[in-house]
Amino acid sequence: MKRKIVGVQGELNEIAEELIRQGIKVTDLLDSDEHIDAMVYYDDESDLFNEERFENVTHKSQVVKINAAKNNIDQIVRKIKEI
Repeated sequence: MKRKIVGVQGELNEIAEELIRQGIKVTDLLDSDEHIDAMVYYDDESDLFNEERFENVTHKSQVVKINAAKNNIDQIVRKIKEI
């Protein structure tokens, strides 16, 4: 099984650390040129994903987008493992 790569918004350190503990490869969402399988970002203003903020990764492939404002760490891990 291929190891999943998740781009995590820089401010979400605790989430990134838990994903690493779970065996998931984590990269910085805004500074990565890697292919990512999912992205974790924080937006408490809207349920709509703002693609302009993350245009460096969203155009590369269809990635699973997870808003940390709407999901707790267990939900985030579960969604990533389901990919």
